[in-house]
Amino acid sequence: MKRFTALIALCALPVVGSAQDGALAENHVIVHEKLHTSGQPDETQLSSLSDRGFGLVINLAPPSARNAVHTEGQLVTEDGIAYVNIPVVWQTPSYDDFALFSAVMNEAGDRQVLVHCMVNARASMFTFLYQAVHGGVPVEEAYEVVKQVWAPEEAPQWVDFGNRVLERHGIAHDLF
Repeated sequence: MKRFTALIALCALPVVGSAQDGALAENHVIVHEKLHTSGQPDETQLSSLSDRGFGLVINLAPPSARNAVHTEGQLVTEDGIAYVNIPVVWQTPSYDDFALFSAVMNEAGDRQVLVHCMVNARASMFTFLYQAVHGGVPVEEAYEVVKQVWAPEEAPQWVDFGNRVLERHGIAHDLF
């Protein structure tokens, strides 16, 4: 399969919005024009993704999440958008989850991508790691996506996960 590694070439300063101010969903972060992260979009927001130019949705929340839209995959694919659910368990994020996420992102091509989960914690962390590992974005710059939404230091399993991923790829940092 052909790899696309230039999807995330530069990281613009993220812009965070809430669903109330017209953003895509709660904790919506625009990383750059082709990459957005957010919390769980509702049915109306999911149904308008193609109008907003999205071509791929990656949902990192388990289907049993408290605010999940159980018809999400159907709503998105009926609108012509590719949909992937990688159900990352909050207490035990794994490198295998990140490897699958990376493979999906590497195949995204020039599609506009929405990465989401329940509140944009999983999504922002995976996006940060992807940018640092595969996008060539400096760690501190890529980490801005996370800092806009939450503090992983409050969830030790996520600090450990982030450290493991970065160390596995030989990336030194002083974040956590």
